[in-house]
Amino acid sequence: MEEKYMSMITEYIDGTLTPEREKEFQQYVQEGHIDMAEVEGLAKLQGVMLSSSVPEPSSALKENFYQMLNEASEKSSQVENDSSLFERIKSFLFGNQYGRMAFGIGVLVIGLFLGTNFGNNSYKEELSDLNGQMVEMREMMMMAMLEKESVSDRLKGVQMSSELSSSNQKVIDALFLTLNSDPSTNVRIAALNTLAEYANDPQVRAGLVSSISQQKSPLMQVNLAELMVKLQETKAKDELKSILESDRTPEDVKVTLKESIEKII
Repeated sequence: MEEKYMSMITEYIDGTLTPEREKEFQQYVQEGHIDMAEVEGLAKLQGVMLSSSVPEPSSALKENFYQMLNEASEKSSQVENDSSLFERIKSFLFGNQYGRMAFGIGVLVIGLFLGTNFGNNSYKEELSDLNGQMVEMREMMMMAMLEKESVSDRLKGVQMSSELSSSNQKVIDALFLTLNSDPSTNVRIAALNTLAEYANDPQVRAGLVSSISQQKSPLMQVNLAELMVKLQETKAKDELKSILESDRTPEDVKVTLKESIEKII
């Protein structure tokens, strides 16, 4: 499938196609430029990428592993009868690029799962590297999502960032960029809520205080004021007073900000 159709396919999966784009999409499908089987595979892959995590190892894993191994040995005589099923599975996994990608992710997750219990130190180091690659993949997807035109895509990007480590500076920087410059108030609030979880970090807290003066939306100003009260951040008082004294600040917002400043001891 040609790369020029990928943005349209992404919108189709997210359900954000306009009526005009939907009509164009269906035309491409009818003409054979877009394969719906591959589109469905990509949708499944996106679901895996957004929800996948390293599974918790089970204490009974070793016992279950040998039990399954014995059962497989007892059923070895049925291999020929099952060959057609194997072919169907192989066709599904390797018949297109999305199946191959999904298979690769599945192998990675299973490898991490088994390596936790059975791997030696060398193998565990390799798994750690693979896990690092998975984090980088999530990071790249998050960055790409935050740059999308669709508000729903950018919200997904913020959601993905919450699954990454708070020590990841690229993630923190991306969240602050979103907090201070995203055109959607909903996306900025989502970024604020995620950053609030990391407010124990002095650098993040300082960034939140600095962000107060950059917010023009009354809703964002109120949300930040409430967060400063919760954190009891005295350094935020001057920033809040500056907004309070501005002629452009609505009166009801001034009342809320004044109450917040009084609550910060």
